[in-house]
Amino acid sequence: MKVTINRLDPTKVQLDITASGEDLAPFINKERDVISRRISVPGFRKGHVPAKLIDAKVGYGYILERALEGIVQNFYQKTLQEHKDDLHPIDTPKFTIKELPQTPEESLSFEADLVVRPDVKLPDFDGAKIKIEPPESKEDEVSEALDKLRHNYSTLVETSALIKTGNYVDMDLEIFDGDKEIESKREPSYKVGSSEIPGLDKALRGMRKGEEATFTFTPKSGENKGKELRAEIKVKDVKREELPKLDDEFAKEASEFDTLDELKSAIAKQVEARRGAEELEAAKDAFINYLEGTEIPLPEDMLKSLLEEQEAKFGKDITKDQKAKLSSELRDAMKEQIVLDQLADDLDTKITEGDVTRFLGITAQQFNVPLPEFINMVIRNGQLEETMNTARHQKAMVEGMKKVEFTDPEGNPIDLSQYLGTEEEEAAEKKATGEAQSMAAASLAAQKANEAAQEASSPKGSSKAKKSSAKSK
Repeated sequence: MKVTINRLDPTKVQLDITASGEDLAPFINKERDVISRRISVPGFRKGHVPAKLIDAKVGYGYILERALEGIVQNFYQKTLQEHKDDLHPIDTPKFTIKELPQTPEESLSFEADLVVRPDVKLPDFDGAKIKIEPPESKEDEVSEALDKLRHNYSTLVETSALIKTGNYVDMDLEIFDGDKEIESKREPSYKVGSSEIPGLDKALRGMRKGEEATFTFTPKSGENKGKELRAEIKVKDVKREELPKLDDEFAKEASEFDTLDELKSAIAKQVEARRGAEELEAAKDAFINYLEGTEIPLPEDMLKSLLEEQEAKFGKDITKDQKAKLSSELRDAMKEQIVLDQLADDLDTKITEGDVTRFLGITAQQFNVPLPEFINMVIRNGQLEETMNTARHQKAMVEGMKKVEFTDPEGNPIDLSQYLGTEEEEAAEKKATGEAQSMAAASLAAQKANEAAQEASSPKGSSKAKKSSAKSK
């Protein structure tokens, strides 16, 4: 096999691959064996028909076409493996057949157009000081959380008092465009103060049960945008919210705790954990922004294609602002992936089976799916390699962040060790897992790659390369 690598630009590479008849022979022979077991040739048992007779009966071109997809994929993957330090594809390659052999002695020649990760030199971050804006701390966060919990256990009590914000109203609502009724509905439990109809809450406040009112408003969106419409309301019933008393009995009813103090303490810990998570996210964003300070070429054709796919989901109603936002988000996401890939390579980050399992466990918990079921789903959907790559990215980010000193705007150090882990903890984990476990994820990836290669080289492989060869003909 002969390979020529042509780098067209920082994100585009063209591979010229030529496989001799000798290189092709194992694939052709394998396909001949399959055909031999299916055809009948007088004087020979199925499976024992000589190669020359098979070629004469079905044609060498037919045999090659059946094996072509596996051949192309095999030599492409072999090329990537031989040049793994130089080629990092980030999209599906496009194959073009240049020369198809007509006899077993001739060579196959094809091109593979790749979108690759550009070579990026990240800024030196070892010992760097990066400022972050810690999340604001509110003194009444525990009180706010308790208040929300009380609202969840509140009761509604009928009242004859004037309607005010926060009351719940049972009412009939009719909307007219001139004399034409365009909407009529019953609102059995509308909370005053939450309307999207301009003027509705103002009209309700001060009314009583049994009263009616009319007001006009102009919608700011929708099919009646800009029109002056008339609304008529009839109040059927009014209820006020009655909150439970904040005591130990409430704590028992609303939580697993026996006392109000225990409940407050648990909420305070949740608030602190949330603030810690927000602080960690702020540090991650700041670290990524620091790394992205270098120039990063992006694959514009790939971005354009991805943007068109996203825009199609919005349909014809997509606005200019939405397009701009989608484009910005896609560019930011791709830039981050390139940076994290490079970071993991620079740090020579290795993932263990435990790293992947922990990542899958956290993700499964977020989707509220049992871990075994989630793992099966990932494997079934062909997302194992992507999952391992994401786990590697996250581990590399933690490794990199440990080398950085994070400070607040005043320059005071921020300790993130409880979230990033300490060197002692990392050493203990390495000792516990051992070298064998550290290779488990890589072995699994190699196994999957081998299975994929075997499947690609089988006669039942997909038809992508066959379609490409058909077009090239």
